Amino acid sequence: MATAHTASISPLRLALAWVLALTVLRVAGLAMSGLELHGDEAQYWSWAQRLDLGYFTKPPLIAWLIAATTAACGDAEVCVRASSPLLHAATAMGLYALGRALRDARTGMWAALLWITLPSVAFSSLIVSTDVPLLACWTVAVLALRRTLDSRDLGRVSWGWAAAAGIAIGLGLLAKYAMAYAAVGFALHLIFAREDRWILRDTRGLLILALAATILAPNLIWNAQHDFATVGHLGDNANLKGTLFNPGHVVEFLGQQFGVFGPIPFLVLLWRVIAWARGQASAAERYLLAFALPPLAVVVVQAFLSRANANWAVTAYPSAAVLVALWLTEAGRARAWRLWTVGPHLVASLSFLLLVAVWPTLALPYVSKGFARLSGWQAMSQQIRPILDRNLTLPVLMSDRMTMASLLYYLRDRLTEANGRDEGDARMPVWNWDWNHRPENHYELLDAYGATSGDPVLLITDWPDPRPIVEKFEHTESISALSVTSFGRTKRLSIWRLSGYRGH
Repeated sequence: MATAHTASISPLRLALAWVLALTVLRVAGLAMSGLELHGDEAQYWSWAQRLDLGYFTKPPLIAWLIAATTAACGDAEVCVRASSPLLHAATAMGLYALGRALRDARTGMWAALLWITLPSVAFSSLIVSTDVPLLACWTVAVLALRRTLDSRDLGRVSWGWAAAAGIAIGLGLLAKYAMAYAAVGFALHLIFAREDRWILRDTRGLLILALAATILAPNLIWNAQHDFATVGHLGDNANLKGTLFNPGHVVEFLGQQFGVFGPIPFLVLLWRVIAWARGQASAAERYLLAFALPPLAVVVVQAFLSRANANWAVTAYPSAAVLVALWLTEAGRARAWRLWTVGPHLVASLSFLLLVAVWPTLALPYVSKGFARLSGWQAMSQQIRPILDRNLTLPVLMSDRMTMASLLYYLRDRLTEANGRDEGDARMPVWNWDWNHRPENHYELLDAYGATSGDPVLLITDWPDPRPIVEKFEHTESISALSVTSFGRTKRLSIWRLSGYRGH
């Protein structure tokens, strides 16, 4: 962090130094970590083995990124997750550029430091998720839109920034459809900023829309060809069929945001929202709040009507980080505020990184309880391997998404998705049991077991009572019941040899 001893170092160099140092440490921590892939991460990896323009629950960018990183360094966990720390570093430097554009390089530096030290960023740097590329694209879009708008005052035609905005929005939509909040935020900005409405009549505005639509179009075509599976999944997530008035969920969600963005930054954000409502916010603050408020407002309503996960409003925080940096670098603001805002985040981030790097060599009870979900599949796969070796000619049937994804990854030399299998591939094809004939995940969409899928079959299931599957076959043989206990969490699988499929 900037002190009197570093006053001679440029803000850009300080930002780069901190971002690079933490990124290198995070990549090293990933390489040292004993954490296995979560089921969702394993699923994204399996998508990357069969690249497409869309997937059941998510747009395709996450699979493309994993395909790129694993092509560069292999299929180890660190390579599957490598894009996350790198993209967070890019997001931090994008926020530096945004802070610099709105005020100066010093503001940009503190925005970058705030972002790269956030505990939530430390956590998401060590997993592969759709939020990370979304946030990088969001940051570039907010920056490029601001620079496009500012170019008119500077008397320049900023085709490059307009193109960057369109590309960032399009790629963001391929990361996660929550990128659509950016359009709402930009519209909100234009409602209150009459001087920027020229973009609506300018060819640069059309360029932004055209590029974003062109990039998204193939994914929309894929959805149309698959009964709009991804779009329908968004409706399932909304879950508006239960009790529609849940004030407790709102309190819970807002409380979680103090952890996601940090206590002081979130309080500063709320305070500046109040200042904006009173007409006391600066033009730069109004621009940033226009992008921060829509996701927060929508998800608060979602929490009230049903439920909301802590990360659903995460797109509020790139622009909010710059907003906080503007406040921290105001003339006369005591340096202690900057240190107490970023310092605890840095300590927490480094502590978390250390725990990840040394686990499970040093397994603290509370930490291990949280990490238990990220362990056990490697041991389970070693128990399954000899059974597969004795049944190499059989197709494999699995009953749920998470088990299938995890075993596809940890037994990748033995198993592969049935419809993604190349001719001559010696690995065993894996099918998924679609119990209600209505696809609820990507495997059920493309690899659902049916009459032509192979018989006999080796069933691997985590169902406590697999009779709804077993009864669909004339001949059944229980082969094994397996279990792995890891830090108090037990995974159980049963394996059956089935033949004489009767049909669903």
